[in-house]
Amino acid sequence: MELHILLVAGDADHADATRRALVRMEAGVRVTTAERLESALVALRDPAIRCVVTDVRLPDAKGVRVLKALCTARRELAVAAMKLGAADYVSLHPRYAEELPVLVREALGRSVLSGVDEACLVGGTPALAGTEGAAFVATTANMRAVLALLERAARSTVPVLLEGETGTGKELLARATHRRGPRPQAPFLVQNCAAIPESLLESELFGHLRGAFTGAERDRRGLFEAADDGTVFLDEIGEAPPAVQAKLLRVLQHEEVKAVGADRARRVRARIVAATNRSLEAEVTAGRFRLDLYYRLAVFPIRVPPLRHRMADLPALVAHFLSRCEERERRATGGFDGDALRALQAHAWPGNVRELANEVHRLVLSVDAGERIHRHHLAPRIRAADPALRGEPLARILARVELALIRQRLQQQPTKSAAARSLGITREALYAKLRRLGTASGGA
Repeated sequence: MELHILLVAGDADHADATRRALVRMEAGVRVTTAERLESALVALRDPAIRCVVTDVRLPDAKGVRVLKALCTARRELAVAAMKLGAADYVSLHPRYAEELPVLVREALGRSVLSGVDEACLVGGTPALAGTEGAAFVATTANMRAVLALLERAARSTVPVLLEGETGTGKELLARATHRRGPRPQAPFLVQNCAAIPESLLESELFGHLRGAFTGAERDRRGLFEAADDGTVFLDEIGEAPPAVQAKLLRVLQHEEVKAVGADRARRVRARIVAATNRSLEAEVTAGRFRLDLYYRLAVFPIRVPPLRHRMADLPALVAHFLSRCEERERRATGGFDGDALRALQAHAWPGNVRELANEVHRLVLSVDAGERIHRHHLAPRIRAADPALRGEPLARILARVELALIRQRLQQQPTKSAAARSLGITREALYAKLRRLGTASGGA
């Protein structure tokens, strides 16, 4: 199988030596070179590129954007690159060309998705390494497995079902699936199935004809027609009402939609990627979700782990969000001290990666310019987390995490029944868990 590598090097001599070293690495290696950041970004549109090797200093980029706030000492650049998700760092000593093939092979086995810059290399799939300013860092085995499944699913047009808690990055993964798919230039359209009433949801997805209902003053195309050959991302698919479920089944079975008020159906080719934060199997058992639709949607199910199950990714995520927020707000901090990072790692993160991103953004706005972020700057609920929990029995830690998640859902949902449904359990089971967890967590 051919291995396509993008080499970004502003120095022609270094570029030539590096290219020769990479080509000699093994049969089937193809190297595309770029001398400037601008041309590298164009080259990255090629979905066949599997690895990027790049200098930090390019003619049109002074240093790495994600590392611009750091000093230029090589050791510190190496540490910074590793924290940001780079697979490795090599100096530009003449002998580095001999080391590079080994490091590339290692990088390709790690599925690290991140920003790329200074003599650092990024394995995995660079095209998945951030969608509209976001990044998906994967150093843990369970996240690497998710990204490997996503890569396989993206090559096809089969429906994909992303399952996972709120804030785990399901929409980001859906966008990555579309970008890596066979029709990346086509539209990617999003609809939250819980955000609008049933009548409006049906019109949004499938369109309507003029006069079909009060207020329908003109014909309107639905998302499936507007997406054309692209992707429709249906978030919170478990909230879709029965009438919408029936029409979605027809889209999946026959690739056609019938607008509200229309007599004839129209052909559509849009791909469906759906996401849910609840158990659709439990919804099927409870009679709230169609079994036939579930089977059609779950052709390629992918479960996205919560942040608490991939805590090894947290330092790299923090570094990414810090860099992005500092650039957006045009203010630099002094970074996180060790105690603050330990507190972040001790927190249960019921809101997952979204909660972490919001906390880092708040901190960038809260501290003085250049000030180091300490534990006392963190939100009370986070700084109260006890790093000593690392030595606590697993059952007790899981009980605390479960209780935190239940409390979050009780705050988010209008009723206890709704909170129970969002957790995929019955109301009675929710009460039982609250009684048990209240005792197991010491009355917390």
